[in-house]
Amino acid sequence: MYKIVDKKALNDTVMKMIIEAPMIAKKALPGQFIILRCSQNGERIPLTIYDYNRDEGTICIIFQIVGLTTKKLSLLEIGDSLIDCVGPLGKPSDINNIEKALVIGGGVGCAIAFPIAKELYMMKKEVDVIVGFRNKDVVILNDEFSKISSNFYR
Repeated sequence: MYKIVDKKALNDTVMKMIIEAPMIAKKALPGQFIILRCSQNGERIPLTIYDYNRDEGTICIIFQIVGLTTKKLSLLEIGDSLIDCVGPLGKPSDINNIEKALVIGGGVGCAIAFPIAKELYMMKKEVDVIVGFRNKDVVILNDEFSKISSNFYR
């Protein structure tokens, strides 16, 4: 079981959730994802690993509530657990030889752009970030991106 240790609504349809998953957190890299199931007979869905904390053994996901499974996931509370969580899956983003980057994200897709920008920033690379949103009511991750970028545009 994978316990939910934190949960926050980022706007009316986007949620951020931190999940206890020490083995996944230990190996996660930018560009990877998990597949989870939130109930015994539930659908398996893939979600990007937005962030991870190796010391605390947690991973963070951001998802938009668009169907039955993401609705069920959004109804879980802190202390509840996921039935299954597999990962990290997928090929990590190849960012080793990058000195300067422009990372672009839009809407909930910013959750995919963030880990790449953060890793480059942690590697002391110059990172400019551009994000866009449909309107001001759906803006997410402004503070997070501004902390890990040389120049931030929205």
